[in-house]
Amino acid sequence: MSLIQQIEQQVSALIAQLPQQSRLSLVVAYSGGVDSHVLLHALAGMRADQERTRPADFSLSAIHIHHGLNLKADAWQQHCQKVCMALKVPFEGAKVKVTKQPRHSLEAVARQVRYSKLVELAPPGSIIVLGQHVDDQLETVLLQLKRGAGPKGLSGMARLGVSKDDTAGEVRFFRPFLGSTQAQILTYAREFNLSWQEDDSNQDTDFERNFLRHDILPLLNDRWPQFAYSVARSAQLCAEQQLLLDEVCEQKLIALCAADHSLDIAQLHLLSETWQRQLVRTWLAQQQVQSPSQAILQQLIRQLVNASDDANLLIQWQTWQCRRFRQRLYLLPLSVDLSGTQVDFAEHQDIPLPQQLGRLHLVTGGAPDNRGANSTTFVGFKEQVQVRFGGYGDKFKPAQSPHSKPLKQWFKLWGIPPWRRDKVAIIMHEDHILGVILNGQLIPSQASSARVGQTLTLSYRPELT
Repeated sequence: MSLIQQIEQQVSALIAQLPQQSRLSLVVAYSGGVDSHVLLHALAGMRADQERTRPADFSLSAIHIHHGLNLKADAWQQHCQKVCMALKVPFEGAKVKVTKQPRHSLEAVARQVRYSKLVELAPPGSIIVLGQHVDDQLETVLLQLKRGAGPKGLSGMARLGVSKDDTAGEVRFFRPFLGSTQAQILTYAREFNLSWQEDDSNQDTDFERNFLRHDILPLLNDRWPQFAYSVARSAQLCAEQQLLLDEVCEQKLIALCAADHSLDIAQLHLLSETWQRQLVRTWLAQQQVQSPSQAILQQLIRQLVNASDDANLLIQWQTWQCRRFRQRLYLLPLSVDLSGTQVDFAEHQDIPLPQQLGRLHLVTGGAPDNRGANSTTFVGFKEQVQVRFGGYGDKFKPAQSPHSKPLKQWFKLWGIPPWRRDKVAIIMHEDHILGVILNGQLIPSQASSARVGQTLTLSYRPELT
């Protein structure tokens, strides 16, 4: 079967797989290299053939990501634009900044930045088409094997994958060349006399993929000519097993997860440690968080899941942390600790609280007037008021409460987890707590009606999200 027949077959299968979309919107990730050039050319030819007799089954456009990592990057973008003009394919180019990160290769960071930009620029409902082929799949699986991956990693790249993004929602990636070799792609390029760009960094064997491509895979393919197809078949089997495992885990998690996505530790304890690890992996994946290393996952299970209930422990990796509270396991983004922060403000000031916790407004004078749930009036205080975070030893007597207790006892009574206590704004006047802001609500203290003097009206407005 020729390459053009293969891609026609893949697009037809995609249309059948997505019957809810009357007309596909395909966006080629066009780097200017031979793989993406052949992909763009083949799809443009397929579209033109269809348009001779009827409307095409799909619209076609291209996006080029300019990394700025190569001196020829400007020339590559100009080349891509000219090719798209000749093929009558709408073109969009975008520059991105790639910054080396600790413990991440520049190659991996550039790939992540590229994918993020593609997702950002692709029209809603479109499908991003990638030129990766069976030899790329072989490299991917071998690299995952080298990293000690399980079935999910050894599944390699999906022909039709779905990635969830906070802003774009579900984004599909389509790889129609996963059944084709690069030799077939090069044959097509020469047959149609295509001109493409060569990235000289592809010869640098310091990069893991290039090392495999130039030094390892030729030996394997010489010895076993069908090796790439065999590995691709194993990857497909791993993907099928992973899908089955995900279905079972998702069903089990229904009974373990609360509305706030926390996990029931008591229920986890009833399962084997193997199931605990797998369910935590699935739980993280459901929240779009990359699973930590095996060592961190093992630490998470043994220290958090199996710890005593009053233990204030946390496991942290990348930009996330896991903590336990009242027999539940929580996943939390890292945030700045506000303990020790304080802000002074006075009459008629409207001040923003840190980390978008809302705004406070202070007015003095006039008759006492409680203006709703997030406003309260005190009598006999001077103008200067302070907002602080942290420090829970001072006593507080909420309105309507007969008791005065240290704040830390109220937090325990109210079930406030330790990681949220430093986000509680404590409103002070001299040594008195006027109120606290908790869960977007102002909880005032009892007003001292025995005092005389000017009134102080405090209003709180939650930050709009």
